[in-house]
Amino acid sequence: MARKQRLKELEWQAFFEQCLENAVGFEEFATKFEEKRSSSSLNGDGYLEAWAYAHDGACMVRARQVKYLEQLMRSGALRDSDALKFVAERLEATISAQDSFIIKLGPMKGEWKQCVEAVILEQLAYHMVQCHVTATTSQSRLLAMRAYTPLMSLISLFTRTVGSLSILAGPALAIGTELAKYVLAYINELHILGILNTSNGKPPKVFKKGFNATLPSFAGILANTAAGLSGNLLDIQRQAGLFESSEMDQIHGDMANDLDAMAYQQNIMDVPLVATRAALYIYLNAMLTGRPLCDDTALFTYLNTRYSGTVDKLIADLITASFDVLANAINRTEPAESMNIYRSFLINKLPVLLESFSNMIFPPSTIQSCITDALQRMDSSTDPFSTQTFDLLSSSGMISEARQEFLFACALWNLIPESSIETILGDVPMQSLPESGKYSRAVLVSQCTTNSNRVEELIRELEDFGGNSSEVAAALVEIIQTLCAGKDSVTLKGVCNALLKRTQALDVLLLFVSLKNILQPLCELLDKWQDPEDQSEYHPVYDEFGSIFFLILVLRQRFDVGIEELHITDHDSFVRGYILSGCVPLSVREMSDSQQQKLGGWVKGLYDSDGISDELMSTCSPKEFHMLVATLFDQTLKACQSGVLGMDAIKNGFEYLLEPFLLPSLITALGWATRVLWSTQNPAPHLDHLLPLLTLLIRPPTLSSDAAALHEAVLSVAARPLERSLAHVQKFHPRRRDIDPLLNKLKSRVQSPRSVTTSHTELETWCTTSGSGGFPSAIRHTLHALVAWSATGSLQSTPTSYTHKQILMGIQMLGAPSVLEALLNEATKLAGSGSSPEVVLDVVSALICAPTAAQSRAIMSLQDALSLACEDAFELSKSNSARAEFVVRLQRRVEAQSPRRHEEQTELAQDTSTAIMMDAAPEHADGQIHGGILKEMDGNLSEDDFMMDTGTDGDASALFGM
Repeated sequence: MARKQRLKELEWQAFFEQCLENAVGFEEFATKFEEKRSSSSLNGDGYLEAWAYAHDGACMVRARQVKYLEQLMRSGALRDSDALKFVAERLEATISAQDSFIIKLGPMKGEWKQCVEAVILEQLAYHMVQCHVTATTSQSRLLAMRAYTPLMSLISLFTRTVGSLSILAGPALAIGTELAKYVLAYINELHILGILNTSNGKPPKVFKKGFNATLPSFAGILANTAAGLSGNLLDIQRQAGLFESSEMDQIHGDMANDLDAMAYQQNIMDVPLVATRAALYIYLNAMLTGRPLCDDTALFTYLNTRYSGTVDKLIADLITASFDVLANAINRTEPAESMNIYRSFLINKLPVLLESFSNMIFPPSTIQSCITDALQRMDSSTDPFSTQTFDLLSSSGMISEARQEFLFACALWNLIPESSIETILGDVPMQSLPESGKYSRAVLVSQCTTNSNRVEELIRELEDFGGNSSEVAAALVEIIQTLCAGKDSVTLKGVCNALLKRTQALDVLLLFVSLKNILQPLCELLDKWQDPEDQSEYHPVYDEFGSIFFLILVLRQRFDVGIEELHITDHDSFVRGYILSGCVPLSVREMSDSQQQKLGGWVKGLYDSDGISDELMSTCSPKEFHMLVATLFDQTLKACQSGVLGMDAIKNGFEYLLEPFLLPSLITALGWATRVLWSTQNPAPHLDHLLPLLTLLIRPPTLSSDAAALHEAVLSVAARPLERSLAHVQKFHPRRRDIDPLLNKLKSRVQSPRSVTTSHTELETWCTTSGSGGFPSAIRHTLHALVAWSATGSLQSTPTSYTHKQILMGIQMLGAPSVLEALLNEATKLAGSGSSPEVVLDVVSALICAPTAAQSRAIMSLQDALSLACEDAFELSKSNSARAEFVVRLQRRVEAQSPRRHEEQTELAQDTSTAIMMDAAPEHADGQIHGGILKEMDGNLSEDDFMMDTGTDGDASALFGM
């Protein structure tokens, strides 16, 4: 019997593999599945075993394979109880071997592979939320109750298995997270079906006993890495009444401890707020380090908390901090691109901010007096007219030039009269207000509507230091959004190409607008792209699509944008699909007949005498082409290796790909080559063909003028990962002479993304030159220097060297708790050795409140770590009262200066949930408990919500055969 069962499983394995190889669509698979099932059926776990066998250990479970799993659930062939047992059987082996899930080579090196157990649990939760049965039939109840015992066993097994792990990561974290989501959905389903509600209004004892024994410890394990889910589990357990009486006694005891802890914290007196010079310096540094994060609302909230009622001091400190940040960048000899951002913020952004505060100043103070006082109180060494010589390239020269530009920008925004500039500077200025005056967004948009060349002029002006960049940025974003909404791809192509030629302008753009406001309409346009039906020439279609697509890729690379930041919720999104697998070639068996036909057309068009015709492009949309590029190059390499294609034919074919309308495809081609190079060791005969192909792409013999500019932009996107992969190959093949010319070409084109990463030299300095304490010691040294600088109270002191990248890299490498520990250790030491506690508190709170780009929920922030530390403050006070009091005061200060923190976390959780669920259905039946699967628990459900008639005698034991 067992042998017969095994043969059936092998037969079904072949069925799943064949469907995947032939790229069978979802509807066709459903039909084929039912046909085969009628003649050869299996138990639920048998289907799942066969389905899982088709996963070949790749980094991601294929989307089509997930769709097949969804059909197993929809058809009823796979029940929850079967799936839970299957996961339990594989759990220990998967977690014990989780090191093998770390990707060793390639662009995803160091990341985790996806495990099928997490995918199964994710789909179980998805299916339960999306497809739950609203009618409380006996069959529905039976299926739900059958899943109870396997679920309890799985939770217990997971808790035991991961209990010995020092940190929850990789497959263990993925399985735990998806299991928690399923538990929330399951309890919700039990409530909908009325199973949790007996005649006395309480859940059956068997449920209370099971969940009471498993959920608290399970939630505890998730608390450090998925705090939101952990809290939701305990919330839903409390709301559903799934506690034993003994547990309630424990809860009452915990409540008493909580009351003691609350009383302790309430008795700690706050210290006065001292607005130190370092705090705003830290905040602005964090705003402008890496990707510009200029959220005006967040900045105004932060400033209002610190300077309530003292607007003149706010303005003075804001001006001082802006010059401090620029001076710091000069002293640190940061790259010119970074210097331009700091300078543009000072000249183009700061006057706009000051204009917002000008109406809040009351006599005798004026905005002019505030600006004048701030500049006069600054370091005299930055005044070029107090020195014997004036060198624009020197530190003082650049600062003084920026000071003059800042004053003229203030005059442009009517903050000061132009006639006062000479008085403030103490000499005749060397520039004047622009003849065109202050720009207006509406006027600029109108100008661009009537003259398309005006767009390119505005993009050039965006990088100027004249004070008009804010209106230019607003106009450009409005134009992009309007063109996307109207699907005017012809005009939009010109805008995109102009931005691609001046990528530094994108940095300035983010000083004034959100990246989301640029990327989202562009992505939506491509995802909904349809070729014109009456199009006679298709070169323009590819050209327009390629320019828009190219800009998206440049933005994503330059600003290190994660896929979750694109806010794409459609499974069929072209942009999402490309990011996940665009550079991964398909095998011929994986391709559908249509894909094979289109690939064949491109092979003939490129390498035969046919050429790239309109007929070819009319049968293959730009989206389909870009998803085939990796496969096209993979097949080209194989044909070259086998002698089917010669280099002359390839060279002629590549000339088409180097035309502007196809040039964006080189990003995919170079991405594919990067993957191939990372997997190269010894021997590597394919290098004899791959490197000549790369030479043709990276160092083409001829390019048109239009293509040359775009080719440079392509290399700026692909150069960094490709250079690293070539360096990897060179280690194995040091004698090859065809690698160095490629490396030299790429090194001159490498552009570091504006992200939190730093140079190896600086990172090594932090880790090795701060005594024996390593990186934590470097962080402590930084805090010490910031406090010492703030304590001087002098505006004539040079700003201490600082980059917020140190804190961000510390969080990535050490974890937020370790970074917080270093800060608290040094803060306690400083406060106890004579430094002002108020100054120390202000500086540390600034480090924690500083803005950062959106992070994965799996990465704990400093604010999260501080919240956990504050929960333990009462216990800490018994051994270290000074540190405990500092933690409590720090938590209050951080919460006061980050009032939107809870709202942002909720939005992030909802965005993450939406991305997981993908087009989730509207809210379900009335009375449903809204668990973490759909949105955060709101904790407003009362016990009355659970008083539903179950139709049972009040004890569910009989239903389980107990």
